[in-house]
Amino acid sequence: YRPGQRLSEETIAQELNVSRTPVREALKRLHAEGFVEITPHRGAVVRDPSGEELAELCTVREVLEGLAARLAARSISLIEVYSLERLLAEMEAAMAEGRLADLEALNFQFHETIWIASRNRYLAHQLRQLRQFVQRLQESTLTVPGRKEEAYREHKALFEACAAGDPDEAERLAREHVRKAESVRLMVWRK
Repeated sequence: YRPGQRLSEETIAQELNVSRTPVREALKRLHAEGFVEITPHRGAVVRDPSGEELAELCTVREVLEGLAARLAARSISLIEVYSLERLLAEMEAAMAEGRLADLEALNFQFHETIWIASRNRYLAHQLRQLRQFVQRLQESTLTVPGRKEEAYREHKALFEACAAGDPDEAERLAREHVRKAESVRLMVWRK
């Protein structure tokens, strides 16, 4: 569902083959989380967050991604290093073959591996939630010309800093990576 789209409990219930009660409860939860607006006698509409809200979200995400990379560089295991290395190779192949959906999934796995390597489950949980929120708002920035290649180079540099055990460089690179992705996201958002 896209911003501005009206949500019908009845239609959603039919699509999911469930009663209206769980749909109503889900819409209430989405309202509490800021994803939908519920107006009496008019129903629910998917919210269209402002650019300001998106910018605020990006600021928080930048700090948390940087912290995760810093912690990961201090505690990353050899298995996680190999996992990141394998993910980079798979990303390169997906780019070469134009498999955008696979590239997006690999991108998520790359970041999640770093979150896990941070050894902080609360941080990883918050980053998963932020990422889900961003994905609900907008399609991937990897569809923007040149961004796939740039993101790959950023991921490779971040991998090297984590593998080398350099927390300062890992944090700097992770924050820079998020800043670049979010500047593209905000540019696309304004169009």
